[in-house]
Amino acid sequence: MEEKNLNNGRIQIGTRKRMLKKFPIIFLIPMLVLATSGAPVYTGEDLFEVGNEHYANGLLDKAIEIWMQAKQADPSLSANAWYNIGLAYAAMKNYEKAIIAWNETVLLVPNSSMAYDNMGTAYGLLGRYEEAERAYDKAIEIDPDVVKYRIDKELLLKSAPKEETPLSPLSAFLALITVLGIITRYTG
Repeated sequence: MEEKNLNNGRIQIGTRKRMLKKFPIIFLIPMLVLATSGAPVYTGEDLFEVGNEHYANGLLDKAIEIWMQAKQADPSLSANAWYNIGLAYAAMKNYEKAIIAWNETVLLVPNSSMAYDNMGTAYGLLGRYEEAERAYDKAIEIDPDVVKYRIDKELLLKSAPKEETPLSPLSAFLALITVLGIITRYTG
């Protein structure tokens, strides 16, 4: 039986007493326990800041764990979380995982020149110079006014091992004549 409510003529479908009959106390107790438990509920931003604090204190594994939680709690933080995860892996000298994290960053934010620059450095430290140069080139393409990217690329090029190039036939001939001339001068 529906009862008329004086509240703007709306019809009241159920009363509080009927509601309790529909939801037995056995369902309400767990809900009350969860609602009043002392466990704090963190937002993605809160978790992200906690991850930053762990990173600052050198707790890199914990920082990575918390940033992973932050990006799950708030997907809008994913690019920043992946970027920071890359920094933590690089600090642990795990450059392969750092590169993977920064690749995730550029999938989400393709114009992240800082992620490309960091990848260039990580590739260089792994001795993967061609990939490092490509990453630096991409950073420079995105932000051509950032001098740091050009400096990083120059440092890479100076530190990369130089390939030995074979002598051209003319250079070999000139070297031979020079050696023969020296020998003739001293023996003859």
